[in-house]
Amino acid sequence: MNDEPPYPQDPPGEEPQTSSGSEALNTKVYHSEIDPKLKTKALEQMCTAIKGNGLKNEDVDITEYEGETLEFLAITEMKLDTKLSTKRQAGKITGPMLVVNAGAFQEAVNKETYKITHSLDVVERIRDAVLERPDKGLCLKNTLIKLPFLHKDFVAHEPCNACGAKGKIKCQRCHGKGREPCPRCQARGSETCPTCGGRQYILGPNNQNQQCMRCNGTGRIGCTQCHESREVQCAMCKAVGTMQCKQCNGHAWNSVLCRAEINPIAHYQIDRKTIPPQALEKLDLLGSDIQHHSNIQVIHRHKELEQERNDISIPYHIKVPMAHVTFMLKEKLEVPVFLFGTQAKLYDMPPFLEKITGPGIKALKAAAMGQGDAASLIQKAGRYRTLREILLATSKLGPKKALIVIKEKNPIGLSEDAARKLVLMAYKAIGFLGKKPRQISIALGLLIAAGLGAFYWYIGKAALLPYLPHTNNIALLTDGIASLTALGAGYVTAKTYLKRAMQKSLESLFSK
Repeated sequence: MNDEPPYPQDPPGEEPQTSSGSEALNTKVYHSEIDPKLKTKALEQMCTAIKGNGLKNEDVDITEYEGETLEFLAITEMKLDTKLSTKRQAGKITGPMLVVNAGAFQEAVNKETYKITHSLDVVERIRDAVLERPDKGLCLKNTLIKLPFLHKDFVAHEPCNACGAKGKIKCQRCHGKGREPCPRCQARGSETCPTCGGRQYILGPNNQNQQCMRCNGTGRIGCTQCHESREVQCAMCKAVGTMQCKQCNGHAWNSVLCRAEINPIAHYQIDRKTIPPQALEKLDLLGSDIQHHSNIQVIHRHKELEQERNDISIPYHIKVPMAHVTFMLKEKLEVPVFLFGTQAKLYDMPPFLEKITGPGIKALKAAAMGQGDAASLIQKAGRYRTLREILLATSKLGPKKALIVIKEKNPIGLSEDAARKLVLMAYKAIGFLGKKPRQISIALGLLIAAGLGAFYWYIGKAALLPYLPHTNNIALLTDGIASLTALGAGYVTAKTYLKRAMQKSLESLFSK
């Protein structure tokens, strides 16, 4: 993608207008000459597809080639979306932008968005951030793009209502008096005499009762905590009468913090009415990957024009080649295709590989159904490169992974449905071919399992048990683990041998 001025050679009398986002949709689509090298690339792709499939390069010819370069304008328009989140915090917070009150947050955010859309530096920074994305802002459909540098923090300072902006509140325990009823004497001023226990007398000489000398026979003495004042210092406020306000933590003010997440929502647009339907279908198919299949230039507007705008947009000038190509294979089979993009990718191609490999497919089908000698039928099918790749990939990877590999190796000329059927036929045919290797693999697996089991029972168990804890079930547990290990080793050995044997069998068939 280039950042150069668009239209190095504009059609006479026509000048692209970019003064508003919607004008890109009303711009005409231009058609210019196509690069002749793309014809060669298309021919090379076809030669690669038929290579090893019964045809030679000289059997391929292009009988029709009508191409042009499609030039059109596209635009990614961005509208700012705001998401507000608020929270309260004690004290006067400094740092964020200060507003009058919490009700003024929305107004402050509106002013901030206005500044963003009317600041050339900020708008350019937004564009640069979008163009640095992997998709370059192409083919976005109402996509939210998070840009942290646009986020803004606001704060409003409010007096604390709980304490009347004083930072302190009246003590709830003593109601501001600083003192509370004595808990020891229950505000009576006296307490039971600890010497006589309130009985007014004590046991004297000769076990005779005599008057308590401490309480003078009253049974009560002055409270030792309040000293008969009936009140003590408030345990909560320590005689101050006030406490720190919990809502403002003694600051007398609270701060309402507002985080405004301002992010652009991008929407990509092209004039879908003026672009040919077949090209439009491929543009939708490629999505943002169109940047790898076309020449795209970002349009930069003049500063004077930019100052008159209040939007954020990225206009693109896109040039993409396309052509209708007809191949002739061996002067018999006509293959029409649609070439699109600078990589000369071929689309809408009929499955011609199924026709030119017909004899091989017939032999593979017979092998899959068990009709005749599987080895000779598979060898006949393997004369065609595509069928040979299917057989080898299926034997090595299995049907699911083989299908993925085959689609990558044969991007053109083979339909997905046909590839799936051929992989299944190859899987069945290999099953008939591998009867003898399967028997050998089973025997080898059993031999490995039996050998490991015998080694454990006659040698390993006696050597291992002295080092194990002496518990009731330790011998049984050890036997079970050893048996499972032996069986697992046998299974893995059998599977590995069968896989390699089948691979070697197929390779030996195809090397003949």
